[in-house]
Amino acid sequence: MSKLDLEENEATMSSLKPEKVAEMYDATGELGLYLIFDNQLHFGYWDKNNPNASLSEAADRLTQIMIDKSEIRPGERFCDLGCGVGIPAIQIAKAKECFVDGITISKYQYDRARELAEEAAMSDRVRFIQSNALAIPCDDATYDGGWFLETIYHMGHREALREASRILKPGATLLIADFITGPNTAEEFKTFAKEQLHSDHLPKEDYPGLLDEAGFDLIEIDDVTESMMPFMVPKVKAGFKQYETEILQYVQREAIDGWLQVFESVCENLGYILVKAKKRVRS
Repeated sequence: MSKLDLEENEATMSSLKPEKVAEMYDATGELGLYLIFDNQLHFGYWDKNNPNASLSEAADRLTQIMIDKSEIRPGERFCDLGCGVGIPAIQIAKAKECFVDGITISKYQYDRARELAEEAAMSDRVRFIQSNALAIPCDDATYDGGWFLETIYHMGHREALREASRILKPGATLLIADFITGPNTAEEFKTFAKEQLHSDHLPKEDYPGLLDEAGFDLIEIDDVTESMMPFMVPKVKAGFKQYETEILQYVQREAIDGWLQVFESVCENLGYILVKAKKRVRS
């Protein structure tokens, strides 16, 4: 990454406002999306093993892929940086028998996550904190592992990676699921994403330098665009149709059309990667 690129990214990150992200996820209109994703508010993963999966089933599949990539051990502490309503945090705590702190800036997500953890009888192992993920209320080197599951683009990549490096122990694994720009990403979409979705997206090629700068060694980058983007819009449409009656209790039909346009634009303009890195152990 060039010096000019770094300076442009710094300017972009400073324009991302945490309070706008909180407002977006607190908005009652977002409740319809929680329904169609079955509380896993991230994209789905499809391949030959689950070509006919529903949106919620494919979202669950992506969570499981992330869990499988993690190296957290029983009894260790894991941080979910941007936890939504907490389903992935609960799932990794169950699968790995670890303790999880989920960080969200949204009051709605924080309250709902606590409810879901209690319903799952996991409140003793999964804790939720309403906080800016760029200023987590914990000591340095607190966690044995962590992830940004479709959240880092709301924070600014450099700043988010710096905070992840601060809170993770040397040798800890960091996982990232992120949208990426490519040669077909329109400038109009980048502006829309920043202004309306409070998101900043980078090309895959920027990741090695950003990770190295933050003190991480890159293990792998998997481009999984073809297992995700071609499927999303048809599955989202099916989800809205399935839950139409419930969603229309919260929003007007025009809002559903607007959501579909956003998903179409995202899938046309962005790719998707899964990143695995380790915090460097300094000699």
